[in-house]
Amino acid sequence: MKKTFITLIEILILFIVFTRPTYAIREEQSEAIQKLLDDACRISGAPGMSISIISGDETLYFSSGYADCERRLPATKNTLYELASVSKAFTGTGILLLEEQGLLSMTDPIQKYLPWLNFEYKGEPFDMQSLTLNHFLHHTSGITNRKHIQDIPQGSSEDMLQKTVETLRRAELEFSPGERYKYGTINYDVLGLVIEVVSGKSYERFMDEEVLKPLGLYHTYLYEEDAQSSGQLAQGYRSSFFIASPYDAPVYAGNKPAGYIISSSEDMARWMKIQMGIAEDVPDLFKGVIEKSHQGNQFVPDDNGMYYGAGWSVDADITIIEHGGVNPNFSTQVTIFPNEKLAFSLLTNNAHTNNINLVKGIKKILEGDLTQSYRRSTTQLWEIVLSSVTIIFTILAITFFILGLVRKKRNKQKSVIKKRMHISAWLTATITILIISWIFPKFIGYDWSTLLVWQPYSLITALISLVILSASITWFVWQVSK
Repeated sequence: MKKTFITLIEILILFIVFTRPTYAIREEQSEAIQKLLDDACRISGAPGMSISIISGDETLYFSSGYADCERRLPATKNTLYELASVSKAFTGTGILLLEEQGLLSMTDPIQKYLPWLNFEYKGEPFDMQSLTLNHFLHHTSGITNRKHIQDIPQGSSEDMLQKTVETLRRAELEFSPGERYKYGTINYDVLGLVIEVVSGKSYERFMDEEVLKPLGLYHTYLYEEDAQSSGQLAQGYRSSFFIASPYDAPVYAGNKPAGYIISSSEDMARWMKIQMGIAEDVPDLFKGVIEKSHQGNQFVPDDNGMYYGAGWSVDADITIIEHGGVNPNFSTQVTIFPNEKLAFSLLTNNAHTNNINLVKGIKKILEGDLTQSYRRSTTQLWEIVLSSVTIIFTILAITFFILGLVRKKRNKQKSVIKKRMHISAWLTATITILIISWIFPKFIGYDWSTLLVWQPYSLITALISLVILSASITWFVWQVSK
């Protein structure tokens, strides 16, 4: 009897220690999730969004809005979206698969595969033998968005990946490789080209034949044409002046390994199950690869104390595996809690949604707190502010221009010198604002062509309206000073 009692106590202790929380969804939770998703669509202005949720043994799908507003095509679990930077996890899996097969080592120098690639640091040629594949995998290479994203060329030809990486010839590194972490999307284009060199196949063919198909991801696409022919590809949208309009962004085929793989909520659900080790029919070869992809570089944390693995941001204990992504007209968030057997994949056809806030809200609903609300993203708030500024500055500019036309000579008592000083001051201010506006993209790591694609139009119109307002005031001061 005593032994039986002790055994029962041991079982109880094991149950308490090793049991992880699971979330069996109830009807009211399902309704709360759908309401939150609907609110997010309405408040953010995003035409549509789809989310897949892994909760214990359950796979749940929710969608709201439209994949294509003009065609009144509703968003569903089969709707295809650009994954943006969530694409990096697929490329990370691909290159680690080559290492698992013994065809490369992540500690190899990059010049072993791309001997023509060379960088500079502080104006001097950099020792490329010390720059390894791991530096690109973990965003510790010194290639960053701030210095190098504007060099990514537009185009859809088969050699665009080669052309994209070639823009890095003699590139100036922002920091010495390995010194720190700083995100640079083109790092994964470099890895994509290494995949081509080592496999002898195009990046698209390798990923399709060696990664996607073996993993059972049959509705994940490498070519937009293939996604389009399925009839499920969402139209991308761009928000400007409080309205989301269809926007066909330029094609960056050379940036595909970093940001342009296309998938659906259904395939992303399987992708998350693969990451959690609960998907069926996964080849044994991939099990070690997936586990390794979650190993972050713990020598250089990011600003949030997370560590970057192979296309994933993870915490020290790997209790969170996540990555977000934003393209000019799509955005994505994948967040996995492996210990809780819980995962989310949110896909939208607009870049202004607050995806992290939305995923956190849905998680709280599953934990029992049904009173969740959606908060606008910082990007959307800035778009609202800049749109308002544009309207106000434009109205003021028109007002000053009209006042200048119908001026009354009220300032005769002022000396000629003072009048000239006022005109000179405003003329100087106008020229200064014009120059600052012209070089402004450089301050945020863009050129004008890149800014027009990646930033809200309201940012550009706000700068233009500011210049026009200053010029209009100068005109007004000149007129009343006659």
